[in-house]
Order: sequence, then structure tokens, then C-alpha cells
Amino acid sequence: MLFRKEEPKTENTKTNGYEENSAKDIGNQKINTILKGSKLTGDINISCDLELSGEVEGNINSEESSNIVIKGTCKGNIRTRGGNVDIEGELINGDIIAGGDVKVSGKFNGGMVKAKGKIYVNGEFKGRLEGNEIEVGSNARGKGELFYNEYISVSRGAQIEAQISQIKEEPKTVKKLPDIRVVNIEH
Repeated sequence: MLFRKEEPKTENTKTNGYEENSAKDIGNQKINTILKGSKLTGDINISCDLELSGEVEGNINSEESSNIVIKGTCKGNIRTRGGNVDIEGELINGDIIAGGDVKVSGKFNGGMVKAKGKIYVNGEFKGRLEGNEIEVGSNARGKGELFYNEYISVSRGAQIEAQISQIKEEPKTVKKLPDIRVVNIEH
């Protein structure tokens, strides 16, 4: 399942024999990469796509439509206003809030995943998943709560223990009229 428009290739630079993390322009698209072997502590605020192969202890935030791919380990929350999140590695004790889709093929051991789009799980999960559509693949293993708005599917072979609920759309708010007092008048 493809969540990003096009997966551009990034180049790593070497200085004195060591690879460095890089942000490279590819066309008009910029991608930050945090390489395997790197460990960052603290929050990360991004304005373009991020590919994490190392470790982060902290939150990853984007006010943009940034796509975030976790191939390493993240201990914290992930939030992207309009982008997609792909967990191929591991997210520990954190929430995911995405304006797009979320894909978990690695491990999600945390709190909640909330996506405006689709949530696709074909790895390990523990927690609450809430999305417009949820698809549980045949390799999925986990426990939690699944809340969907429109569609849900669970493939044969999936091993899950979950409470499944459909999110009901709340009725549109009705403007409340002022209280009317009725008084009986006798003739």
C-alpha cells in the first residue's frame, strides 16, 4: 500500500568517513533523514517529509502536510496536520495524530492512533485506533479498541483481541430557541 506520492531517493554525505544526517532537495520536495545509529533526545518540528531510521526520544510535530516514516524507534508522540504516518519500525508509548493515512507494518505499542483517512495495520499493535476506515491485514497481531467511521475489514489470519465500534456522526447542532413560558389565561 502506497501512502506517499513518490518515494524519492535520498543521498547521504560522508565526512571523514562518517555518514551524516541530511536534508536533500529532490525536485521541489525536501526530505529530512535521520540515519541508523543516530539518537536524538528532544522534540522535532518539521516542515517537510521525515524518514527516521535511528532513534528519537521526543515528539515529532508538523504543522504542514509532512509524511513521516519511522523505520527505527520513536518514544513519543507523532503529529502531522495533513500528512501520512508509516510505522515500519517501532513507536513506543506515544500517540499518532495524522491528517492523512496511517500504516503500521512494524510495532505500535502505545496509546492512540487517530487518522482522518485510513488506518492499515499489518504488524503489532496495542492501543486505540480511530479512523475513517480501518483495515486489519492477515499478519496483524494485537489488542485494543478499533473505532471506524465508514468501513472496517479484518483479514483472515489476523490475531486480534479488540472492541470494534462505529463512530456515529453527531447530529448537526440546532440553534436553541429561547425558553417560552406558557401561562394559562382563564376567562
